[in-house]
Amino acid sequence: MDEEKVLNEEALDFLDEAMFTSSLISDKERQNGRVEDVDDIYPRTKAEAEYMDEMLNRAEQVAEDRNDEKYNERYCMLREIVDWSLKRHSTWKWSLICGALLGAGIFYYFKSDQEDSILRAKAEREQVEQWKTVKVAPTAYDKCPDQHANDAWTLRLSTAEKYKMYTLIDYKQRTESSLREVSEYKQKADTAKLEENKEKYLKQVKYYEESAAKNRAKYDSINAMDFAQVHEMAKADLARRVDSEVSHGNTLRNYMIYLLILIPLYIITGYPHGYSITRHRRRSGCMNIFQKIGFGIASFCFGTGLAMSLLPDYKVKTTYTDGSTSTHTESDPGNIIIIVLKVGLMIAGAFIFCFVSSVIMTVETAYGLFENFNWSGWFKKIKPAPKESATAMAQQNTEA
Repeated sequence: MDEEKVLNEEALDFLDEAMFTSSLISDKERQNGRVEDVDDIYPRTKAEAEYMDEMLNRAEQVAEDRNDEKYNERYCMLREIVDWSLKRHSTWKWSLICGALLGAGIFYYFKSDQEDSILRAKAEREQVEQWKTVKVAPTAYDKCPDQHANDAWTLRLSTAEKYKMYTLIDYKQRTESSLREVSEYKQKADTAKLEENKEKYLKQVKYYEESAAKNRAKYDSINAMDFAQVHEMAKADLARRVDSEVSHGNTLRNYMIYLLILIPLYIITGYPHGYSITRHRRRSGCMNIFQKIGFGIASFCFGTGLAMSLLPDYKVKTTYTDGSTSTHTESDPGNIIIIVLKVGLMIAGAFIFCFVSSVIMTVETAYGLFENFNWSGWFKKIKPAPKESATAMAQQNTEA
């Protein structure tokens, strides 16, 4: 019995060594021989998990009485921890994947809509390129209108004359707006009681005076342009618009492709080892809080918008001359505002849902790519063996 007791104590020593392996355990806990939080026993690295596994194997080898309650209870607990730490676990979530799919669908919708904007921009550029040569007369600043006509935007690209006039009106409006600001800030500076405020107003006066001078100079330079110069200016403006629309469309397409590529990568990298999950316990906690708050806001916005569609109409009772009555429902004119708000809330909820999902998936996938795969080992396998130097080969031939 004494020999068996000694052997069991040796096994318990190995169990103690295994239990205090994790770097999560503090020095104070090691000295006291007691772990306050069981979760701290879990290993954080592959080396720690393998060392714990080795200690458990040694304990099992030297233990004579494996049914001993003290030994068996501790061994089973530690074995469960080690087995969990060395295995891979699924951490990806369907909710995040649904958010990414919804985001890809939204980007696809806007990308399709953007194609129409690109075609319109190209058609307008073609329209400008087909302008006929006409004489473009200058317009004195005082004779230039202060406001655009109702159809000015639609007709501005029809001829060089109308395009020039539209541009001149733009710069006159900017000039006059800056001059009004100059007058307003001069008045504030004259009535300011504090010197500090007066200096601030005078700085604004100087800024708007410079702005007015720049816009007036631009007006005069455009006013002096002939047909060829106006034509080149218009073609350059439309070319920039086409480039901007194409760039916007490419951005939408790239985001859509990114989300579609992210989904399988997120799933593939969503099988970390248990020790990796333990090591990033705090990061996972932060991501869970971010997801909970983000999804909560998204659910509130979407749910509130959806609930607005259930608002009742008003009941109207009509009494006729013969004394009979009838009751019917009429829509509340204010419901138009409610409908707009409802749609806005539902769209906001969908965007928040997609944004939160894409952020969490990106973070988790990035960490998963770096930590869940043995890149160094793979690179060593595919790296070609170094070639023998010419000197060594010549030496071998000489010896032969």
